[in-house]
Amino acid sequence: MPNSERDLVVINDAIQSIRSAVQSDGGDLELLSFENDIARIQLGGACAGCHMAGQTLGGIRRHLTEQLGRPVRVFPAWKD
Repeated sequence: MPNSERDLVVINDAIQSIRSAVQSDGGDLELLSFENDIARIQLGGACAGCHMAGQTLGGIRRHLTEQLGRPVRVFPAWKD
């Protein structure tokens, strides 16, 4: 499996593991894209506009960096 495909599998698995915890607090998240080690994540539900959203994105960044073994940047994003 090429790295980019492997990366997407790892990232989607990581997002799904985090998503259940976020959903238990009334929020939601979705990976919109991953290119050049930049993940764009849409926060929804209780996460949208939450003052803790930055910490949530930081936790996602740390988790993805650990899972991929290299630095990853995470930004909030919205579907067009």
